[in-house]
Amino acid sequence: MELDDLIYEEHEDFNQSIDDDEGVITILNTTLRASKILFTLEKETYRIALTDFEDQQIEELKQLAFYTLPDCIAYHYWQFHRGPNSNNPIERFLHLKDSWEAVIFTLNALVWGEVRAKAIDLKTADVYHSGQPNLRFNSRVLMTDELKQILENVKAVVNYSNTNGLNLKCGEFITIELVDALYELQNNRNHFSHTATPTREQAEEELRVVLPLFQKVLKNLRFFENISILRFDSFTTKCRFQTFKAHSLSREFDESIEIQAAHQAYVMSNPGEVIFAKWEDDIFSLSPFMHYKHDSTGHETYLSVYKGKRDSKFWYEPVKVRENICFDPLQARFDAEKTEIQNLIVP
Repeated sequence: MELDDLIYEEHEDFNQSIDDDEGVITILNTTLRASKILFTLEKETYRIALTDFEDQQIEELKQLAFYTLPDCIAYHYWQFHRGPNSNNPIERFLHLKDSWEAVIFTLNALVWGEVRAKAIDLKTADVYHSGQPNLRFNSRVLMTDELKQILENVKAVVNYSNTNGLNLKCGEFITIELVDALYELQNNRNHFSHTATPTREQAEEELRVVLPLFQKVLKNLRFFENISILRFDSFTTKCRFQTFKAHSLSREFDESIEIQAAHQAYVMSNPGEVIFAKWEDDIFSLSPFMHYKHDSTGHETYLSVYKGKRDSKFWYEPVKVRENICFDPLQARFDAEKTEIQNLIVP
C-alpha cells in the first residue's frame, strides 16, 4: 500500500488496536487518539504496522474458516487455498464462489430455523422483492432459490428483530455489513458468470476484487465460534452428535456438547434425521433449509443446502457433490416445516 493511498478512516480496527495498546493521550485537557497522532506524524511507521496487522488478521480469519466454520463453507475455502487446483485462478474463483454461496445458504437456514423455533410473528415485516421495497413476505419469497432475494430475506428479519426488540440471535450477530458484502460478491459473481470461457487473466482480476470482500465476510462470521451444526446420533448417558465443521468432510462425533435437559427430547424426536444448530444455549432445527447426505463408503457426510423447489419437491446440493438431489421419503416433513414458517410470515 502506497503512502498516498492511506486513508485513516478506512482502518478503524487497526486504529482502535493502537489506541487500546497505547492508552489515552491527553495534552492540555485535550484527548487525542494515539493512532491519529501516529498517522499524522509517522505515516510510514503507520503503514508498516498496518500491513503487519492486516497480515495477522488475514491469517486468523483463514484459521477461522478452515477449522471453525461449517464444513460446507470451510471445505471450499480450503480447496481455494490448498486444493489440487489451487494454482488455477479459474478453479480458485469457483471455489471461493462456492464458499460465499454456502455462507448465504447457511445464514438462511439459521434465520428461519430460529424464527420457526421461537414462533416469531413476521407478518408485518417489510422485505424487498419483485423490485419493490416494503412488501410483505409470501411463500414464493420464503422458498426462493435466488441468492440476492435470500439476502434480502435475511436483512428483513435482522432489521425487524432489531427494530422491535425481539432479541433474536440472528438479529444480534448477523450484521448488515455482512449481508451487504455478500450482496456485492453476488454482483461480481454474476458479472464473471456472464463472461464466456473466462481466461486466467480475467479470473485473476476478478479474484483481486472479490477476495477483499470475502475477507470482510469472514470478519463478520466470528460468531460461528459459538455455533455448532449437529446431527443427533445416539444417547446413552448423554447425547452423541455428529458435528459438521472445518474443512474435512470425514464423519466426526462429539459427546461433550452440553444440551439442556429441556432440549433433549426435542433433538431426539427425529433420531438422525435432522440437522440442528446449537447457538449458545439455544438449539433449533435447520430443516427444511439444510439436510445431509452420507457418502457410499460411510466415511464422509455432506451438509446439503436447499437450492429450490421444483416439481413439488425440495432439492438440495451436498457439499462436494455438484448436482442437486432430493430426499423423497422426507418431502412431506419438509412441506410441513415450510408451512410452519409460512404461517408466521404470510399476512
